[in-house]
Amino acid sequence: MSIKATLKARRRRRRILWSSALVAVIAVILVAYLITASFNDPYASYIGTPVSSSLHQELAGFSSTILADVGKGSAVAPSTISGSALTSSGKPEVLYIGGEFCPYCAVTRWSMIIAFSKFGNFTGLQYMLSSGSDVNPNTPTFTFANSSYTSSYVSFVAVEHYDRSQNIYQPLTTDENSLWTQYDSSGGIPFVDFGNNYLVTGTSGGIGQIDLAGMNWTQVMTQLNTPGSTTSQAILGEANYFISAVCALDGNQPSSVCSQPNATLTLAYTSAGPSGSTSTLMAVPPDRFDSQ
Repeated sequence: MSIKATLKARRRRRRILWSSALVAVIAVILVAYLITASFNDPYASYIGTPVSSSLHQELAGFSSTILADVGKGSAVAPSTISGSALTSSGKPEVLYIGGEFCPYCAVTRWSMIIAFSKFGNFTGLQYMLSSGSDVNPNTPTFTFANSSYTSSYVSFVAVEHYDRSQNIYQPLTTDENSLWTQYDSSGGIPFVDFGNNYLVTGTSGGIGQIDLAGMNWTQVMTQLNTPGSTTSQAILGEANYFISAVCALDGNQPSSVCSQPNATLTLAYTSAGPSGSTSTLMAVPPDRFDSQ
């Protein structure tokens, strides 16, 4: 082969190598972009910021007329469980265990905030999105991590056990972990124990059918205010079951809430043990998550 032909062949091989390298680099950049996009969302800047007063008021004062129109909707009644009555500060306790990454917890929080706001007041609620890499990515929701709840009728204890990256965030107390493993050995979330009488865990409330991915909080509220929407039927139906469960636990108080049609959904009540004994979780200070 001549020197000229050899040089030409070498240049051709270099061009092929450079082209191959360029294609590889582009492929890596594309994969990185797709991975990053799966974790990001145009509303990510809201994460961890306080919920606006207008949205908070909409949730806290959600229309009783719309709740009554929806009734049980497409939701499923909580399971009935039996155990010593779970109380805190002399009131029936509802224990929630969830995770900020969890899309099913994300949907359930909408129901819980609407329902429990009928019995008391939340403060410190913050915006949250579920994981960008799980099913129904970036579901718009809230976090209970830095919130508090006050009520004359019921104690609401919320533990965001996992953060948005699925790392342990708020450790469980020994009592909380015992209840979780007792009533759901698989460790499903969301886990909502109503005084050891009723239980919602995982997608048992029917929320698995709802996909809010890609929506924002305003769009969800629009859906909730449309009683015939799929979103309204599921989220408000579950909220009504939550309201009915609390009314069954606290002696139907306040009557202004518990006398409403949406607060009287059929629940198969099970008493809290044959002796009527109670198991009390002490009122816990704000730093209860610092240790097991």
